[in-house]
Amino acid sequence: MNQLTLSNLSLFETTKEQRQQFCANVIDVLSEGMADPLKIHLQVKCLEDIIKQITSNAAYKDYLLTEASKYGKTFEHHNAKFEIKEMGVKYDFAACGDPIMNDLLSRQAELDTAIKERQSFLKGIPAQGMETLFEDELVTLYPPTKTSTTSISVNLK
Repeated sequence: MNQLTLSNLSLFETTKEQRQQFCANVIDVLSEGMADPLKIHLQVKCLEDIIKQITSNAAYKDYLLTEASKYGKTFEHHNAKFEIKEMGVKYDFAACGDPIMNDLLSRQAELDTAIKERQSFLKGIPAQGMETLFEDELVTLYPPTKTSTTSISVNLK
């Protein structure tokens, strides 16, 4: 089983051009009606799930970093450039003890809450609008415009 898994993964050791050609071929096959778009989409979603499961695994990340560390910070390997670097850096300003920052963060949280409440209110306004008094002026409020993209949701079993 392990050799089969590794040989399957080796199918994806490709150049950028080969990957582009593979994608173009998939679209061509679909445009010619030679494949089931739903089955192709299921296969793509399964690939995404496999990638997510592997790349989010802590042991995988450790193996990868241990091996890459043997080659230095930046190196070429197979047909790729690898680079060890800090990613997703986050700062916790609450730990600074700065009263100005703490006040700003508190006001930001209050604003975020107020914005969410106002957005909920505006979503409930009828399409024809609603007149309201704002300071000394009569204003007509309208619901927000809504846009969406039609897509297919797939829940893998």
